[in-house]
Amino acid sequence: MTADDPVVAQIQLGILLRDLREEADLTTSEAGQIIGSSNATISRIENGKQVIKAEDAATLLEAYGADDTQTAEALRLAAVPKPRARRRRSSSYRDAAPNWFTRFLVMESEANEISAYENELVTGLLQTEDYARELLRAGAPLAGSSELDRKVELRMRRQRILTRTDPPPVQLDVILHEATLHRVIGSDEVMARQLQHVLEMSELGNITVRVLPFRPKPTPNHDEAFVASSRFMLLKLPERGTMLYMDDFAGATYPEDLNVIQQYATGYQRLRAAAEDPDASAELIAKITQQYG
Repeated sequence: MTADDPVVAQIQLGILLRDLREEADLTTSEAGQIIGSSNATISRIENGKQVIKAEDAATLLEAYGADDTQTAEALRLAAVPKPRARRRRSSSYRDAAPNWFTRFLVMESEANEISAYENELVTGLLQTEDYARELLRAGAPLAGSSELDRKVELRMRRQRILTRTDPPPVQLDVILHEATLHRVIGSDEVMARQLQHVLEMSELGNITVRVLPFRPKPTPNHDEAFVASSRFMLLKLPERGTMLYMDDFAGATYPEDLNVIQQYATGYQRLRAAAEDPDASAELIAKITQQYG
């Protein structure tokens, strides 16, 4: 799927219009009045479920105070042909950076449930600004300060899905391998704030954090010996089913074979069974946090 795929473009446009509306401090009802539509129509457009005419998009962009770059991107997306119904392909494809990340943002924003397994780093949705900045600087060592600031801001903006009200916040279930708590990113101070942030976020009703310890307890199915060698995410998208996402420093992979997705879903449940429960996980995180002073 490319950046000009009609489904991706429609969702991307919806995300962009929603962000601009919120920045302009306008409600969906007010936006609807601008183009003579209902707030329900605006919601469907912002959720990527309904096409918007280019002229209506232009009218909203002007009302939202979009700059030239934002306007050009939105109108480009609005010009992509209307999506057509299609069958899920039993294949996988790999997008080269940076396009792969755009696709991921679409999936993440559209999801109502996310299950994430992390074996080396705290998952992006739970990262603090300092922790994220260290990682993003390492990933782009030649980036200037302005570019780095934009990358950090984008990562922080992604976290809005955890506290949004319309639609309801995403249900996030995270398994952190204990190694993620011990690998120092930045400094002891950065790590202390990061782990404290994880504890605070885990208190929200829509977020569950479990730690897979170095010494997991025995389980009936020997799940304690089950190993996942890399991080992965399962994203449940309304009306589109569950998507599987994996990445590394070079790009991302989106397997679409239903059998592969099921294998990862089963694997996630095995990792979950071997992990500590949320209360015990919080105690372990708090204990390790103290080691950072």
